[in-house]
Amino acid sequence: MVLITGAARRVGRVVAERFAQAGYAVVVHYGSSQQEALDTVQAIEAGGGVAVAQQADLQAPEQLTAMMAAIYARFGRLDVLVNCAAIFFPDALADFALDDLERSWQVNCRAPLLLTQAFHQHAKQRAQQGVVINVVDQKVRANFHPDDFSYTVAKAALGNLTAMLAMSAAPVLRVNALYPGLMMNSGDQSQADFDYASAHSTPLGYIAPITEIADAILLLTRPSFNGAEFVVDAGQNLVRVERDVINLYRAP
Repeated sequence: MVLITGAARRVGRVVAERFAQAGYAVVVHYGSSQQEALDTVQAIEAGGGVAVAQQADLQAPEQLTAMMAAIYARFGRLDVLVNCAAIFFPDALADFALDDLERSWQVNCRAPLLLTQAFHQHAKQRAQQGVVINVVDQKVRANFHPDDFSYTVAKAALGNLTAMLAMSAAPVLRVNALYPGLMMNSGDQSQADFDYASAHSTPLGYIAPITEIADAILLLTRPSFNGAEFVVDAGQNLVRVERDVINLYRAP
């Protein structure tokens, strides 16, 4: 059984479908995208898999606790937690709004931490074990830039929790992190902009496919990985930038 946050759409859906293909029953978490979550469940079931949709507001701690309790009440266990959901918006140090910083912190770092805590509590009570994979961002691996300030602050915190959580949660949980690069259109980025950025933002001239991101997350569930950090970005982190790639690379 795997719980994937933000699994109703975009990258989360690809990850959910990959875990279903690997034989996992999937809890498709969503915040407000109910129909898309149901579509994801239907797609998994059509492929012979098992999935259920589960709503929770990642900014509401009590809903996170309730979601984890509901999963254990229904299924009796959880094997994998993938903290995939994220919010992303442009801001900078000079003008970031406190509300935006709080919102980014709550979704991009606090929610993964609270879900990990609840997972640990339930698994320990049942003498079970599991694994957590936090989806972070290649930019916080020594490729910082001033754009997307609130998002980056929260993701930097999440990434730097990997070793601490891996030690704190052992032997009940293993905790690993994945650092992807550019994956999908964001903000006002057009398809032409995305294609141009994909061809120019890495040394290889292409970005890592989302399917390979999903494969890497699945690999990190293996028993030998604990405190591990994978960068899967086709080398994007090797190209030092002064702005986010969605601003830096625009179609001519």
